[in-house]
Amino acid sequence: MMKLSRFSGVQAAVRPLIGACCLALSAVIPVHAAGNIEAGKAASATCAACHGATGNSAAPMFPSIAGQSASYLAEQLHAFRDGNRVNPIMSPQAKALTDQQILDLAAYFSAQTRTVANASTDDSIPGAHLWKFGGHSNSIAACAACHGPQGQGNQPAGFPALRGLTPQYVIESLMAYRNDQRKTEHASIMVSIAKKLSDDDMKDVAQHIATFR
Repeated sequence: MMKLSRFSGVQAAVRPLIGACCLALSAVIPVHAAGNIEAGKAASATCAACHGATGNSAAPMFPSIAGQSASYLAEQLHAFRDGNRVNPIMSPQAKALTDQQILDLAAYFSAQTRTVANASTDDSIPGAHLWKFGGHSNSIAACAACHGPQGQGNQPAGFPALRGLTPQYVIESLMAYRNDQRKTEHASIMVSIAKKLSDDDMKDVAQHIATFR
């Protein structure tokens, strides 16, 4: 296991790359028309079985979506509906949604509060290093630069919240990016990062994310 103290000098070295990463993505986040929270709540009944009534999932294979950026949620629902992201459960659900229903659902779930029921106490030092400082000879920006120190995300910029996601879901998502299985409009940054991560890197980062409260 590595010690984080070895990498205390890395932060300054990766700061320009982190800034470039965030500026590049925030510059292309689209402004979505406002959705209706009450209409989204009414439309969310079919979502509750997997994601929970307020978007806090109790099942490790389904992500919590409460408090997620509305622009990110809308983009993912459009991707499922249009076939740019494929999932046996979400794809048929999304195909039945209108543009306005997508906006309403995104507004509702983004307005909910994310909770973490059981944060892990089993951390990963390499995962914490990747999260805080990046790695691989500075070719990978720190995850925290866009997703926040505790994985809370950045709603205005459209960076998704990762706090509360299970290791299983995080690893599956990173592998999907690495295998070019997510072809959303703004997936290119994550694809380029995931392709540089080993299987162990993904497990370590996922383990560290699981400690966020």
